[in-house]
Amino acid sequence: MQKKKILILTFYWPPSGGIGVQRWLRFVNHLDQIGWEVVVYTAKNASYPVRDEQLLSKVPSSVREWKTEVPEPNAWISKLLFWKKSKSTLLYKNQQQGGNSKSLVQKFLWYVRGNVFIPDARFLWIKPSIRFLRQQLRKEKFDIIVSTGPPHSMHLIAKQLKKEFDTPWISDFRDPWTSMDYLDEMFLTKKARAKHARLEESVLRNSDKVVVVGRTMYEEFKSKYNIDSIIIWNGYEGVPASPEGLILDKKFTIAHIGSFLYKRNCDDLWKVLAALVTGHKSFAQNLEIKLVGNVATNILESISHFGLDTYLNKIDFVPHEQAKAFQESAQVLLLPIDRIHNAEFVITGKLFEYLKSRRPILMIGPENGDAAEIIDTCKAGYCCNFDDTAKIKSSVLEMFDRFLVNRNNIQSENIERYSMANLSRNYTNLYNQVISAASSSKTAN
Repeated sequence: MQKKKILILTFYWPPSGGIGVQRWLRFVNHLDQIGWEVVVYTAKNASYPVRDEQLLSKVPSSVREWKTEVPEPNAWISKLLFWKKSKSTLLYKNQQQGGNSKSLVQKFLWYVRGNVFIPDARFLWIKPSIRFLRQQLRKEKFDIIVSTGPPHSMHLIAKQLKKEFDTPWISDFRDPWTSMDYLDEMFLTKKARAKHARLEESVLRNSDKVVVVGRTMYEEFKSKYNIDSIIIWNGYEGVPASPEGLILDKKFTIAHIGSFLYKRNCDDLWKVLAALVTGHKSFAQNLEIKLVGNVATNILESISHFGLDTYLNKIDFVPHEQAKAFQESAQVLLLPIDRIHNAEFVITGKLFEYLKSRRPILMIGPENGDAAEIIDTCKAGYCCNFDDTAKIKSSVLEMFDRFLVNRNNIQSENIERYSMANLSRNYTNLYNQVISAASSSKTAN
């Protein structure tokens, strides 16, 4: 039986590190295991914000990779915005951390970034990618194409391939497009916002199917365009940890694993912890704030402002496998949601890694949001609204009291639905449905 062939367009691919690469690296592995022929189109020598060379070994040897050089206008802007910093710091600050204050020059450059680089900083890669892929698709046929964004430039590449070759196409949205919070920092003109909206709608209406990673994004696309997208969550790989076999930290560690971005700063939590260490001797003796990965400057400044420097254990970025060990040993896993106007949709890949570890989660964000819904449904921890210091305090103390008697555990439920094995089956069923529908349509015509 002939293998089905899938072409996946993704910017983030090993050696890119961070949580953004995990979704499609895992889906590709499962496709390979069930006998699909997989080709990944990605960037050559890209300047990724974080790198994890160990992930290269996770790419199946049978998967083919097509790569082309990608122009990096973001790097040019970064050098102007943060010219004294190292290259990796430049990109990280510019792409992920942002800042609360900007000079006039910085504001102008952000204006250019938002109003010229549409839909994103990979816009100069769209036409070269189409030219390259056009040549490849003339030589070999694919059953289906999947584009995953951000960057949403990937969807525009796929849309043109769909138009020229009539290959079934699924657009996979890991984050929103026009409602993404960082657009508000780029001083968009009405013309630029309108262009973003036109491009978003054209992608959604020309896709054979649209996949999103959460309920709120589904509702957004339904409300705006009356499009019923398919929810396929991010997930975790492998088998969940066994609570009985975990070796936990001796200290009462409140740990955050991964990039801690400036919009996720938790002044409300730091305020609660500062009060507890002042009035609670045992708490002060046991507390450790463990931050593993890149941490925005304003977060470190906030921790210092509340007098918590002595409790901070900051660990630089570590490979994914090592990050898992930190998660499974933590007493509490901190999940701060971005403090943005549409925070309800935020549902990071980190949440599913946390679920897998079976350690108590402390989420600070909208209690009516996607992340809170998953945590509550799985009975995986505590959800506290922004600035609800009373609930944050009671949640922390409840976990601390259990810690003191070596019983700070949870009995999470139904997390298997978020395993990549299960999610991959859902996605494979969708591929087959789309391929079958396209074949039937062509036969009918």
